Amino acid sequence: MKKRTGVTIIGVFVALLLIATVLGVALVRKYTPNKEYIAPEEVVTVPEGEAYVTFWNEKYEKNALLLNGGIYLDLDTVFTYINEDFYYDEDELVLTYTTPTEIIRAYPTEAVYYSNKVRNELSHDPILTKGGVPYMSLEFAAMFSDMTYTFYEKPARVLIRTGSKEVLSLKTKKETTVRETADIKSPNLCDLKKDSVVWYVDAGTEASTKFVKVMTEDGLFGFVRKKELSETYHENYVSEYTPAVYPHILSEEDVILGWHQVTNKTANAGLEGLIKNNKQLTVVSPTWFRLVKWDEESEPESPILSLADAAYVETAKAYGLEVWGLVDNFDIADAEGFDPTENSYAVLSSTKKREALMNALVAEAIRYDLDGLNIDFEMLSLETGPHFIQFLRELSVKCRANGLVLSVDNYVPSAHAAYYDWAAQGEVVDYVVIMAYDEHYAGSEVAGSVASYKYLTTAVDNILTMVPKEQVIMAVPFYTRLWTETKENGSTKLTSAALSMVTAQTELSRNKVTPVWDEETRQYYGEYEKDGAVCKVWMEDVQSLQEKILYIRKADLAGIAAWRLGFEAPEVWSLFEKDVLAE
Repeated sequence: MKKRTGVTIIGVFVALLLIATVLGVALVRKYTPNKEYIAPEEVVTVPEGEAYVTFWNEKYEKNALLLNGGIYLDLDTVFTYINEDFYYDEDELVLTYTTPTEIIRAYPTEAVYYSNKVRNELSHDPILTKGGVPYMSLEFAAMFSDMTYTFYEKPARVLIRTGSKEVLSLKTKKETTVRETADIKSPNLCDLKKDSVVWYVDAGTEASTKFVKVMTEDGLFGFVRKKELSETYHENYVSEYTPAVYPHILSEEDVILGWHQVTNKTANAGLEGLIKNNKQLTVVSPTWFRLVKWDEESEPESPILSLADAAYVETAKAYGLEVWGLVDNFDIADAEGFDPTENSYAVLSSTKKREALMNALVAEAIRYDLDGLNIDFEMLSLETGPHFIQFLRELSVKCRANGLVLSVDNYVPSAHAAYYDWAAQGEVVDYVVIMAYDEHYAGSEVAGSVASYKYLTTAVDNILTMVPKEQVIMAVPFYTRLWTETKENGSTKLTSAALSMVTAQTELSRNKVTPVWDEETRQYYGEYEKDGAVCKVWMEDVQSLQEKILYIRKADLAGIAAWRLGFEAPEVWSLFEKDVLAE
């Protein structure tokens, strides 16, 4: 009996030993890391001729193309993530980039680019199309952008860094590996030495809190055990890129600009009568140039009509004035079906037509010895906005090269006109002019002030959030509107007429009206009945202008402009003396 008991005990012991051994082996197998390796290209498959893309430590949704020895990204990606200042004409297939001194153009299937029409060789095409989609080479993009990139093979990948950035990093505490998944049984992708830097991606998977998902310095994504990594820390990557700064031709003195409405050659002779008793004016801007109708069926001999006159310039300069020729986009042939909105888009969205327009304007400026150009393009559509800004970028290069001041007339800043992009204008042009009038305009549904005090002060405050004060010229009106309200079939019909200051005052006096100061608009208001109609006037005069000019002076802007010469009462010019309203 004792013998059998001993045998039983031994049997149990052996059984327990076997179980322990089996369990030990299982536990060892369970907790022993996988030492096998898998090639990264087997984990991340990239189609032939493509490479995956990372922006810093984030994998991008689109791949790059590997073509003709170059690495290419679609233009939408370049514009969105690398450099929004590239411009592509999808109809004429022209890629354009401007610097302060260069207009750079590139074309598909040419391994060159042209800087101010000078040919420069490249190792491969700067731009090409595939499947109807335009792509830009990273080599070309990097020449003009705050961006660096590195290419690696197996799998094909491109690491892109843009600008300066603070990223979350970690360091390895010892030699370790990067695994395919968050599991020690997962195969290894690569080894990491002690103190290797990896970029934090996220905390791994919900099923495992022991791993961190990282990206290696060469762009491989995988998992490393937390215990083998330091705590995350902020690593600051500072770009060495120096952006180009557009220089500006600015006057050392206040600009006092008067627009001179010139509708025909004969009107040029009237300049001296407008300026001979005026000592405050520094710049005269005649409305000389006009964008003409231009379509594929009727390409004009010149993109502009010109009323420029050499004797006019001589007279202006004899009085110490600069001359900034104005170009507008309102054609006189409206009755023939001309649409300034459509025509402006047709011209500004075409590389060929923009080039012709710019060359014509600069040629006229040089021919007549002008000091500058004043761009007055109104009624632009939303879709024209980017093309208008590109026009100004390119024109600024040509003006700068010829010592011409470039100024642009604008509506007051508002949400519905934001596509005029005043901040972008301020970067490239010399002066941004804000036309602080036509608050109520011909065609308005209600009568009101042409330019109330609040209308101007709001415009000043808003533009200064986007454009430096030394580049802002605020324009005031020398006119007012006489509003006439008549009753027809139970409804009110509203018409208006623009009057000069003197004419408006005469009109009130003739109708025995004594205007009353309106504190809200800070203008004198007059109202009377005539021929069954109600007539209303919000006066622009010395008092109302003084209120506006005082605010402009306190804002320390570059200057003041006025529409238009000949509409002012003579006594208003004293308000433009800088010292008069200095207090």
